[in-house]
Amino acid sequence: MSETKTIPLKKPLQSPEGPVHKIVLREPTFNEYLTHGDPYTIAASAGGNPFMVENADVIAAYIRVCLVEPKDATILEQGKARLAKEVKEALLSFFRPDVEAGEGSET
Repeated sequence: MSETKTIPLKKPLQSPEGPVHKIVLREPTFNEYLTHGDPYTIAASAGGNPFMVENADVIAAYIRVCLVEPKDATILEQGKARLAKEVKEALLSFFRPDVEAGEGSET
């Protein structure tokens, strides 16, 4: 089974089935990744410092396809910017390297 991320809600959202107390995202599948690509690009400043450039359209597409709870993505529109940021960060965590601080890549 794929990994999931759960975002508990301080204030429930309302759905036709009742209150929604958490948002659950699942890890994107292989084919979803091939379809949508990376949700961000790493670029470098003129000084050589790396920075991340997010692709909002790709992030939104992944959130729609990876949403487990609630079933209807339009329910998320009841939330505010803070909730959107939490959901976005949870989604992006699936794409970040699994290297712990201080460890180097073995590839």
